[in-house]
Amino acid sequence: MNFSDQVKDLTGHQVSKMIVELLRRVSDERLVQLTYLGEKLTSDHEILGAINGVRKMLETPGHPAKRLFRSVLEYLPPKNRTIVFNTLFNNAWFMGNRKRDQFEKEHGFRPPFVMILSPTWQCNLKCSGCYTLGYQRHPGLSYDLVKRILRECADIGLHFITVLGGEPFMYSHLFQMIEEHPHIFFQVYTNGTLMTKEKAERIRDLGNAMVVVSCEGYEEETDKWRGPGVYKKIMEAMDHLREAHVLFGSSATVTKNNVGVVSSEEWIDHLLNKGIIAQMYFLYIPVNGQGDINLMVTPEQRNHLRKQVMYFRRTKPMFILDFWNDGPHVRGCIAGGRRYFHINANGDVEPCVYTHIAMNNIKDVSLAEALDSPLFRAIRKRQPMNENQLRPCMIIDNPHIFREVIEETKPYFTHKGAEEIVTKMREQIDQYAARFGVFADKVWREEYLKQPSVTTSCASSNIGASMSMKSGS
Repeated sequence: MNFSDQVKDLTGHQVSKMIVELLRRVSDERLVQLTYLGEKLTSDHEILGAINGVRKMLETPGHPAKRLFRSVLEYLPPKNRTIVFNTLFNNAWFMGNRKRDQFEKEHGFRPPFVMILSPTWQCNLKCSGCYTLGYQRHPGLSYDLVKRILRECADIGLHFITVLGGEPFMYSHLFQMIEEHPHIFFQVYTNGTLMTKEKAERIRDLGNAMVVVSCEGYEEETDKWRGPGVYKKIMEAMDHLREAHVLFGSSATVTKNNVGVVSSEEWIDHLLNKGIIAQMYFLYIPVNGQGDINLMVTPEQRNHLRKQVMYFRRTKPMFILDFWNDGPHVRGCIAGGRRYFHINANGDVEPCVYTHIAMNNIKDVSLAEALDSPLFRAIRKRQPMNENQLRPCMIIDNPHIFREVIEETKPYFTHKGAEEIVTKMREQIDQYAARFGVFADKVWREEYLKQPSVTTSCASSNIGASMSMKSGS
């Protein structure tokens, strides 16, 4: 009798206990067994498909997924393995999915998997091109409001929170928030300059948080974007996190000036040597009220990044995510509450972190009401924005849809200058979308529609794309 047959009659509680037991000792066989147990905790076809994809990778000789999952489990303290399973998988995926099912039956729309929360705009840096530069720097949301938001998240089955800023480590309640919500998994993005040995150890002791450190390449690229001396502090932050056995990754804002560096194999190997388990790519988009379209990657550069990500997924033991080029893996745009949304430090409920419009402030409405706003509904009914899911974004790939949504729902812009993306920069953005559209349509036909030749497919993505896009990281 194989392992799948042995566990077919177990209850959910028995399965969870067995998973925790298997996590105590790591082996290749146990990794595969964990996937069979995970299937017992859900009936969701999408989650089942992801689990099956993981198992196929684990059973493929030489696939880097096996090294990745083994290294993560061996790296984490035993207590933290259980915490990550309970928060990220059992709560966010399995139990949370059942809550989302029930919410959808009652309200007619499905809650997202992840919320992006920016509790403060305060930051100790002023990085070139940062999407938050248009917002006023201030302390941000009260902790009482944050607690209310997180309580409502749990009620609808949302247990994965990405924390942005500003700089999250300048939010005085950050550790309190993580500690007082042990049922939630937090992903904290940071510039790294405030990380200390003591903070890293505290994150490890809490166990329900991962840290993502922003870095635009080596010292030359990073310090040009973030300021002199920042790169060295980032490298020190990574050392603190690795030595404390905290799960951590890296993220890069990709411009035409650094795309070659951050998509190079040498850079990825450097990050792996520092101890990261995940790499996130975010294209620069000129939405901060003082944008420079000349910093945006060219169509050729964007495609180069796509190909490099595909190569890394086949060869490197890491989760990797490219939010725009990964559109085919999640059927295009995930904003507007379809998979994720953003609450900024003013309380405005935005469709995504780059879409600086809103119809509601969370101080005035419930989370469920905000997710069902005319703005969010208008975005969701248009998803996917384009049959070519290499062109997922309504801001830079389908700007006519962005303007159409604004005209239909009449939202407010969430900071001074946010409107320039659809006014002053309208012609430039349309030209950019047209240029990329011609290029991307050819790639879509030849590679994804398999005409005339097959060079890749949506299925070539590793589980990093599936999990990370579901989490909105």
